[in-house]
Amino acid sequence: MLSLSRVYRIALILLLSLGYVSAHAVVVYADDEEEGGGDDDGGDDDGGSGGDDDGGGGDDGGGDDAPEEDQPPVTAGGLYTMKTYPVRETLRPLTMTQGIGQLRLGLGTDLSAKGAFESFGVSLEGIYGMKDNFSLIGGITSAYNFKQFGVYFGFEGSLLYDVIDIRLAANVHRNAVPVYESFCNPPSSPNEMPPCAGTDATIDILPSGDFRKGGTKFSIDLGFPFRYAIKPEIAIVALYTLMSIDFNSVATDFVTVDTSMDPPVAMNKGNGAKPDLNPSVGLATNPIPPLSIVVYAQLRIPDFDTSAGAFQVPVTGRVEFSPNQKFDVGLEFTLLNVKPPEGQSPIDNRYLSLFVQSRFGK
Repeated sequence: MLSLSRVYRIALILLLSLGYVSAHAVVVYADDEEEGGGDDDGGDDDGGSGGDDDGGGGDDGGGDDAPEEDQPPVTAGGLYTMKTYPVRETLRPLTMTQGIGQLRLGLGTDLSAKGAFESFGVSLEGIYGMKDNFSLIGGITSAYNFKQFGVYFGFEGSLLYDVIDIRLAANVHRNAVPVYESFCNPPSSPNEMPPCAGTDATIDILPSGDFRKGGTKFSIDLGFPFRYAIKPEIAIVALYTLMSIDFNSVATDFVTVDTSMDPPVAMNKGNGAKPDLNPSVGLATNPIPPLSIVVYAQLRIPDFDTSAGAFQVPVTGRVEFSPNQKFDVGLEFTLLNVKPPEGQSPIDNRYLSLFVQSRFGK
């Protein structure tokens, strides 16, 4: 029988092989274009790749022999430059164009019912296009006064250009674990704790706004980012995350509430050295080109244990404004679990983040 560590090594080799194939494929693609005379630099000198948002090649597209209707929807070989990079987010390529990089700086705060504005976090993340369909990704994220953090580095490569990618990243991360307390419901005064003054009050176990450090894990995060544009203004996005392959276990990673006891009891739960299931799906829309709105949800099942009932379903809404090709600013609002334990509301646990991101390169 294969050991778990050997299975992980075989899976990792297969995934890295997929990444190599996707990176190598663009070299052949670019060479074919050069043989056909459709070279980037020449196209830019003659008015470029037709500076509209959808990256169309234009009527004077550099002498390609193939008829225009046989060309891909974006300029082959060079894709977008900074001058033609789409303002409309739904038209941006899944992978960053070769030679273009992007940095994103974020500042967030806990906005939960019992701990609003009592903890903060910062993040710095980057993407760089090594090839037109192969990007390096990496970043440092934190939250809850650095009791939660993540440091990751990896790649994203196209399996079918601008439709589906493979995303693979090594990730060292730690969750912040909320501290639960007993609160009176309804309270006779704000944040009333037992003994309750009201004779008809019940006791709810809720996150108090304080957090403790969980265990630090090392994982390989796997996703298959997918986008299907229903129309230029609307697209379905999915599987930016699919699963994480864990290489160690931790004793404390999240909290569940045992509602069979009276009053309910909060219990710290660990996370074993087994893969976690983390699929995501969402909808992106651009009502006007500079403004994008994205809503997506993720299902988190530790150790693939669907029988444990420890599901978490965070839902994030993002509003982003892009005044030009080089700069975006936006807000992300996350409901940390819309399927909370009994006695909690889906909107009680919240997080808000402000971010700016800037692109640079050719």
